[in-house]
Amino acid sequence: MSRQARIVTSALLTGAVYLSLGSGIPASAAGASPPVFADNPSTGWFAYTREFIAPPSGPGPVMGDPKYPRVSNDDFRVTGRQPTLPVADINNPILQPWAREEIRKTNELAISGKPPYSLHANCYPIGVLEFLLEPMTRPMHIVQGPNEVVMVLESFNDVRRIYLSDKHSPNPKPSWYGDSIGHYEGDTLVVDTIGFNDKTMIDGYKTPHTKQLHVVERFHLVDNRKELQVDVHVEDPGAFTTPWNAVQRYRRFELNATKTSNLAVLATPVEGPLNEAICSENPFSLGMGKRTIAEAATPDF
Repeated sequence: MSRQARIVTSALLTGAVYLSLGSGIPASAAGASPPVFADNPSTGWFAYTREFIAPPSGPGPVMGDPKYPRVSNDDFRVTGRQPTLPVADINNPILQPWAREEIRKTNELAISGKPPYSLHANCYPIGVLEFLLEPMTRPMHIVQGPNEVVMVLESFNDVRRIYLSDKHSPNPKPSWYGDSIGHYEGDTLVVDTIGFNDKTMIDGYKTPHTKQLHVVERFHLVDNRKELQVDVHVEDPGAFTTPWNAVQRYRRFELNATKTSNLAVLATPVEGPLNEAICSENPFSLGMGKRTIAEAATPDF
């Protein structure tokens, strides 16, 4: 087992202990019990789509160009339809001119048949916003502890850490996942993140951002606690003309496994709470595009 996998497994087991104790999860500011996003160690979440859902009103995320209907690999696994490459609608008024031009270049590649590979294809972290879109054929796990919330993508065991603190680190060093602090407001986990580098993307359309990116997420259970919703607020004056909002929804692990059992690479509770997914050391890794496979610059020990 890799060092990262041992860390992830330890985090999950520790989280299971906290959940079993109940009092390990800090109370919200309002005094109400905070939400429990995993009532057993096998609970995970699958996204409905790899595209953000537009808000009920106001500026929203970059969406697909209706002239190029999207059939994802996930759709192919269920329906057998021929997959197509993502092509974005660059007329969204939230885009600064340079950001629109970057997406236009990606669109041209997609229309010509050249896929815009994700950072995960070369074993790199994918960043906060694309993280929310990733868990389709492999789940996302949420571990709630007294001092932090850990979110784990089974896809390459990508990990986010949200520290339950009232303020950000002073002068955070720009990083792939930024500096995330969280707190509970009643039945909602509110996460505020700054301190991003500019190496990740907003979504599968390769929407860029700058180091000015500021993201606020509100995670809460809906539909009698059977589904998870995150309401997202995004600000980045370097890439966008205005702040904008988006939504993402997830099915519970067991519900998704029951409804879409013909999906490939779908984990089950029998296989355990988290399957190890090796990337850089895997001889079968994709390693696609111009980017080289991610490597550790210094030894772990």
